[in-house]
Amino acid sequence: MKLQIKNFRSIKEQEVDLAPITLVYGANGAGKSSLLYTLLTLKNLILNPNQNPSGFFNYTFASLGSFEAVVFDHNKGSDIELGASFEKEGIILMYKAAIGENKGNFTLFIEDKARFKAKLQLPVSFPYPANQQTQETISHNNRSFVITWNGITAQVQSGVQDQEAQEEAGRLAVSLNAPIELLRKVGVVPLKRGFSKPYYSSVPVTPMMITEDEVAAILSSDKYLEQRVSFYLEQILERDFRVHFTPGTGLFSLDSTDKKTGLGSELVNDGFGANQIVYFLARCLHRDTEWVCIEEPEIHLHPSAVRGVAKVLVKIIRDEGKHFLISTHSESFLSALLTLVAKGELKPSDVACYFARKEKKATQFERQLVNEKGQIEGGLTSFIEAELEDIRTFMKANK
Repeated sequence: MKLQIKNFRSIKEQEVDLAPITLVYGANGAGKSSLLYTLLTLKNLILNPNQNPSGFFNYTFASLGSFEAVVFDHNKGSDIELGASFEKEGIILMYKAAIGENKGNFTLFIEDKARFKAKLQLPVSFPYPANQQTQETISHNNRSFVITWNGITAQVQSGVQDQEAQEEAGRLAVSLNAPIELLRKVGVVPLKRGFSKPYYSSVPVTPMMITEDEVAAILSSDKYLEQRVSFYLEQILERDFRVHFTPGTGLFSLDSTDKKTGLGSELVNDGFGANQIVYFLARCLHRDTEWVCIEEPEIHLHPSAVRGVAKVLVKIIRDEGKHFLISTHSESFLSALLTLVAKGELKPSDVACYFARKEKKATQFERQLVNEKGQIEGGLTSFIEAELEDIRTFMKANK
């Protein structure tokens, strides 16, 4: 998958290739979170285009404010352009949205290298109730197909009514709607996470699935999710996890047990490390999530637990088919992933590392390649630049 970003927060124009695990690191204020927020903004847009642009930048756990607050250099005359593209089984798919102060433009591009290509564009005004359409006719296997698209959903019809043509129209519709379906499956693990109450009750779950009450609700309603969370939690912290319902009430608690001592407690009475990892795992493992944006997986964790999280994430991409876009300040976390590459448990192509830095006002994402030995291009100097400067000064050495 690839992200195209223009005029969004501190990103003037960047294109970023994503891998099953994509890491972005750099100094505070370098623009790391903006990369994660790109996917969340696109998800907000396709879930509800019928709102003012400021609504697209409200992720429940954080609201970035008005269009003017979010657009690069606060230039209201510029459009924010966000796109996601990928290639699957020889088909190139690209979905892009341009967001202005009260107008926008949607673009959908599909190309089957061996057979056809199509490009649809639709200018709109926000709020947009998805009530406009554009059409494109393509020729495929000596048949004509009409694509009707409202900027969110595509429909495909064949001029021929035989079963084979109808089945082909259905396959084309699935391909055209694949970018949207992928964006619907974007989840997020924000900095503010974990559980703060001894008891919960079931609540409606929104598409973003952010609040602790929502995450508690999905854990209580899906025993298989509960089991997988417990399985991976034990590998990280040697604790299991269970949902306990109070008989005769609609209340339940979220509990964990220390496997070494047998002592159990509610998560709110446990250390915040175990507490927030349960939230973290629930969002990563939920069946409706395919891409997970994670802010600083290392928070409140001992370095040994950080390494455990890295190992578990690698198992999750392999066994659960998930993908992760992660911002981090942790040298331990990156080193743990590089060690797994060196051991052959993670392919170099399965991890993409980016160093985020500012050039004047604009964020730059520099790809740092990883080889089969787990060595990273440029080393880890981006994590220890300040320490190196202190050492140089202390030793009175030349740079």
